[in-house]
Amino acid sequence: ADTEKTMGVREDISRLPNLKNVGLALIDYVESLQPGITFSKKGKRWVPSENFVTFTIQFVRSKKIVISLRGNPDEFLEFEDLPLKEGMGYGAYSECHLESPKQLPAISMHIKNAYDIYCKGVLRRKKHPTIVEE
Repeated sequence: ADTEKTMGVREDISRLPNLKNVGLALIDYVESLQPGITFSKKGKRWVPSENFVTFTIQFVRSKKIVISLRGNPDEFLEFEDLPLKEGMGYGAYSECHLESPKQLPAISMHIKNAYDIYCKGVLRRKKHPTIVEE
């Protein structure tokens, strides 16, 4: 049954030819962060058993993947290519739209950060990350 759930999200992503490889790579990446993780569909969202990221595959009109990430937008680095906005849960989640393979580096960093936020829990110190050049 676990394989069917994961295959479900993979089949859904495969309906987006322009984002298929990127989307499948992101599922592989999520699975590498938390071995044994499984995905189930809740409404329109694909939600992993460890709920730090969700995927909504929009293949009919907009041809994109809406990704919700655990954490407030202020807790993430800012990338011009992939703006974050406040998502569900009154600031508990952020949301972005994956529309191009060039967004892969940014969304990968966001997913890793969302995983770290998830692992630290609700009592974490909320910090705004920055990149410092020396």
